[in-house]
Amino acid sequence: MYSSLQRRLAAGQIVITGEIAPPKGASRAPLEKLAQNLCGYVDAINLTDNQRGTARMSALGAGVIVQQLGIEPVVQMTCQNRNRVALQSDVLSAAALGVPNFLCMTGDNPRIGDHPDTKNVLDVNSFQLLRMLRKMRDEQCFQSGVALKSAPTFFLGGVANPNIERAQRLEKKIDAGAEFIQTQLIFDPCRFRQWMTDVRAAGLHQAAAILGGVLILRSVESALFLRDHLPGIIIPDSVIERMQTAADPVREGVTIASELVTELLSVEGVAGVHLMSIGWTRAMPWVVEQAGLLPRPPLPTGE
Repeated sequence: MYSSLQRRLAAGQIVITGEIAPPKGASRAPLEKLAQNLCGYVDAINLTDNQRGTARMSALGAGVIVQQLGIEPVVQMTCQNRNRVALQSDVLSAAALGVPNFLCMTGDNPRIGDHPDTKNVLDVNSFQLLRMLRKMRDEQCFQSGVALKSAPTFFLGGVANPNIERAQRLEKKIDAGAEFIQTQLIFDPCRFRQWMTDVRAAGLHQAAAILGGVLILRSVESALFLRDHLPGIIIPDSVIERMQTAADPVREGVTIASELVTELLSVEGVAGVHLMSIGWTRAMPWVVEQAGLLPRPPLPTGE
């Protein structure tokens, strides 16, 4: 059984994924509201895993809730807070509950979050996590070599940062087992195009589907904070200036994001986009509509 995301990519459809941070509480209602707002606008929803080192509802639990709503989840699995035993255990539980997609990440060090005294685990990194999960699926055994009674089924993704990384690092991630890639947020299309030139030269776009990351800005303050405090992110002065001089920064942020979506999708080898925001999930449908990506195509038939 293939995930819907995998089937869409295999059929050559332009894919749109959106990202939700699970709530800081036990109620599922806020998550359901955000997810339902994206229904019909994105093809799958990422659930972040305690991003920025902050404690939230787990990505696994949130992913199951989204799945129950009839929307396909992509559950992020990060290595900072769990050792290899816990990671494998969580993946088996999620797969048994029907979660079809996992995004493997190293994650954020907890010292930057709301529990700065937390012990950082980091038993494995994202490359090792990908290899471990591929072994569980493809070889039907744990990393230790102990056999599984039944192998999980899932579609595995990884992340890449075209702002600062070379294509060779992406190649290593694909070799480790990534079948799709979601990039960090892109505000410099020229740099991204050069990165994709190197990706295509190595044939990596044929080995894994590349989804370009687009973050929707809401204010110039957000843009400045990201530029000055988020390592590995490049925001050109032209973007800052547009947000500063806009009569309506909210509208301008949506326009900038929709323009980036269109530009990234025009790059050869890009299979889709991944939309992100800072507490502004409700803007994602506006971007999808403004970029002319509605209606979303029907799910391809078959397994």
